[in-house]
Amino acid sequence: MSQLRRVVSILGFAALLLPIGAQAQLREIITKNVSASSSGGTLVLEFADQERLEIQFDRGSVYVDGDLVGSYMVGDDLDVAWRAILSDAMMLENGALAEMLADWTVPAALAAELADAAQEIDRALEAALDDIEIEFSVDDGSVSLSIGDESTVARLVLRSLSRLGFLQDALAGLGDDFRVHVDEDVVIAEGSVFEGTLVVVEGSLRIEGRVEGDVVVVGGSLDIREGGVITGEARIADSRVVRNSGEVGGGVVDLLENDRDFEREVRDRVRDEVRDEVRRDLRNEIWNVTRIDDSFSIMSPFRPVIRGVGGVLEKLLAIFVLGLIGAGFLVFAGDNVDAISETARRAPGRAAAVGFAGTFLLIPVWILGAVALVVSIIGIPVAIAWIPLFPLAAILASVLGYVAVARNTGEWLADSSFPWTGWIRKSNPVFTLFGGLLGLSLAFIAANVISIAPFLGVLSGLLVVVGVIVTFVAMQIGFGAVLLTRAGRKPEYRRYDPDAAWEAAMNVDVDEDIDTSESASNGGVEDDA
Repeated sequence: MSQLRRVVSILGFAALLLPIGAQAQLREIITKNVSASSSGGTLVLEFADQERLEIQFDRGSVYVDGDLVGSYMVGDDLDVAWRAILSDAMMLENGALAEMLADWTVPAALAAELADAAQEIDRALEAALDDIEIEFSVDDGSVSLSIGDESTVARLVLRSLSRLGFLQDALAGLGDDFRVHVDEDVVIAEGSVFEGTLVVVEGSLRIEGRVEGDVVVVGGSLDIREGGVITGEARIADSRVVRNSGEVGGGVVDLLENDRDFEREVRDRVRDEVRDEVRRDLRNEIWNVTRIDDSFSIMSPFRPVIRGVGGVLEKLLAIFVLGLIGAGFLVFAGDNVDAISETARRAPGRAAAVGFAGTFLLIPVWILGAVALVVSIIGIPVAIAWIPLFPLAAILASVLGYVAVARNTGEWLADSSFPWTGWIRKSNPVFTLFGGLLGLSLAFIAANVISIAPFLGVLSGLLVVVGVIVTFVAMQIGFGAVLLTRAGRKPEYRRYDPDAAWEAAMNVDVDEDIDTSESASNGGVEDDA
């Protein structure tokens, strides 16, 4: 029987000696206390025999029962692994919790300094949870077994048996000349040479000399120091490798690479969740501080005033910009604006009806026109221009109509007796335009002014509604007048000009006087004759 089979047989016999249910033979956890924050987390366990275990991650330091055992950084692999333990501990109770903590092992991906702290945590959990002590030693094929009664280190054999399950894959293709060490730290000293296959289960292997063969490490660590050489392969399972300038002729083979990929994916996912949680906590803290600062800010009483004045200035700026656009229309298309304004003034109801219908049909006409042009091969180039230019033309028509209605509004205000309209002069179309724009926006301006007083919020809201209605109706009347006059090119009505009418009346009176005087002179001559 080979040495490996002897080890497995003895370990199996040891498992039979253990009482039924020994795998669950753990200390009973009476209470647990789990707390977590953005900077760390704490796990406190109290057992039935009055013993207590406290593991704390706090501001970059790791403590076990108050003793500093290592350090970490928020978001690193050790912090992620610890948060995963805390997450599972929150959901588990008693026996299931003890099983989870006892089965936890140091992640293989941890860096050396993080792995040392993790080993301390693992040892503390094992020492606190185990209720029996089992020790093995294997040397040159002879295996000794001792089972103690003291509750210190436990579940070693049971976990070793699970590690031995990896040996079947680890030793595949290797010869029978090997040496097995279970739960033992092995050192190949500098200058020494080991021939054959070296197997270490639940222990650490440090190589400073030379191994003429392969190395198998299950559930432990492999440290290849400077000058250390392995001529064959280094096969590992659930172990970590530290290569300090050492050489491995056949390379390192991880028998659990697929599991490593899965663990890496889970670790990355947990790290992302931790980072999101930290960022969310920071945002909440900043938001809370901001809200507190807002509540007690010196500027708080003046915010309604600032909002109200800002709203007035914004509306005045919009009037100024729209007035400049309207002044451009008056300069370059004054006759068109006159025709649209006269139609909107004389037939506002008809213009509004046409405007409503035109607004409703804008989108269907745009879509149908584009489809009709695309269907015809000749119309495809036109469709390219139709799609962007039609909405632009509709917007210009709406602005032109609104300017025309604003001009009519300005003329009406000039004829009114309001004290603030004295600056509007009908002889200057630009003045009447700006006056009309101001009149159409008066409800919005008043709403912003009234909003300074918080208790008048309802009235401010009503004024906003009135302003929206006035603006909508003015735009519909103006848009309809634009459609009726074909953008002012086909006037429906002639604009009434008082100066022209006065001059025409004066011309008629002069002509009549001339005719009368001529008739009188002619008559006098005839009588004399």
